[in-house]
Amino acid sequence: MKIKTILTALFATTSFCSFAQQTLTDEYGLLIDSSHIISMFSDDSTESAISSALSSIGNTWSINSTEMLRTCEWWEGEEPLGTIGSKINQSSSIDNAEAIQRTCLQWSEYPKYYYGTAHIYLSNDGQLDKPVVVVQPYNVNLEDSGYSEQQFYSDINQGGLATSLRSAGYDVILYRYKQQDRGVEFNADGVKRLLDVINDKSGISSTSLVGLSMGGVVTRFALRELEKTGSLNKVATFVSFDAPHLGSNFPRSILDNTNRLLSKIDTSLCGLKGVCRDARRKLEAIISKLNTKTFNELIINTPSGSSDRTALLSKLASLGHVQTIPSLALTNGAQSSTQGAPNSILTSHFKLYRAWYNGGSEYFKVYTTPSVDNVSGGYADFYQVFSDLIAGQEHPITPYVTIGQRHSFVSTLSALAGSENYWTEVAAYPSNNEEHMTLTYAKARKIREWLDTYQY
Repeated sequence: MKIKTILTALFATTSFCSFAQQTLTDEYGLLIDSSHIISMFSDDSTESAISSALSSIGNTWSINSTEMLRTCEWWEGEEPLGTIGSKINQSSSIDNAEAIQRTCLQWSEYPKYYYGTAHIYLSNDGQLDKPVVVVQPYNVNLEDSGYSEQQFYSDINQGGLATSLRSAGYDVILYRYKQQDRGVEFNADGVKRLLDVINDKSGISSTSLVGLSMGGVVTRFALRELEKTGSLNKVATFVSFDAPHLGSNFPRSILDNTNRLLSKIDTSLCGLKGVCRDARRKLEAIISKLNTKTFNELIINTPSGSSDRTALLSKLASLGHVQTIPSLALTNGAQSSTQGAPNSILTSHFKLYRAWYNGGSEYFKVYTTPSVDNVSGGYADFYQVFSDLIAGQEHPITPYVTIGQRHSFVSTLSALAGSENYWTEVAAYPSNNEEHMTLTYAKARKIREWLDTYQY
């Protein structure tokens, strides 16, 4: 089974839109009636298609902590690090140098934390003076290659938003996490450090921040910590785009059965064949992704994430909401419309065929949770894609998925952090629930108009 199949199966809120592209643009240069789903998983084809077009644009900053670690590069009596035959002592520090009473001939300093990378796309005037920072959403890749710069730019520019902003004098800064899974607070520290770097530049008039999904929670966390300890120096406004401030609904039943599925890919039935080992490796990689700190913080009902989630909710409650600058909330959820699924529990049936001499066939089930699945919100279809994952395994597992199991992923209430009152404005709700992270023409235009109004 291919990695892309697995990624699509478990995180495919990111299936790309097939809407016919229109050629008409508005006065802002935005593509009228465009609609695109911002990716939650890496797409190599997107990167290769546009990498050459972006190779000469902008520049890149590494965003690291100001706190440094001092490491010895060259101990007396040893070859310097980097030379042939030298040995790297991972514990080389001031403390252990004193403990063994050796002399360090060359010390080096490195940042204690590597937070992320900022890619700067200057406006048409070529001057960095009016930045708009876009903070990335959660992105999934089993090989940990991360969310590429090329895919990020493509995702926000499908309808012409990045081009429109740059033509109007805004400098677009794409902020990508270096260690996405270390939690919301760690990545918020990266956003704060990025703002310090921006403010150290001469000629900056003001900065705005746009947080996509997880990026909205990270940005809110960073801005509120800055507000509570001082002021938002030169920060003009904050836009939160379908961010799970109260958490996301990744169905618990799917999480439980991912582990059960792994137990089915066992050596007693398929032996040590390469395809079997490969299937187990990929499933184990998925399970590891479902047990990270960030995932456990943001998902409502994970098997092992209650302590991480409780800690984050407590900290967010303590921090409160952005108060001293205008804030805009965008949601993919309708104001009150349900997902249209039945209010009764639906069941997906899975049959694992096994010959009688191997113990006979086994059955297991995945149940919906109408109380959270059917509320208004940006939706996903993980019940269906989970069945697609199972159908693609080496074993003959047959899924029977009940129609109507689409579910809310980021509820409208979560995207509003619980209330419209926490925001200067809530953008017009869509008439129907949209897939999570759908960037429509109406949303792109609202972002452009909002920045024109509030960024100076």
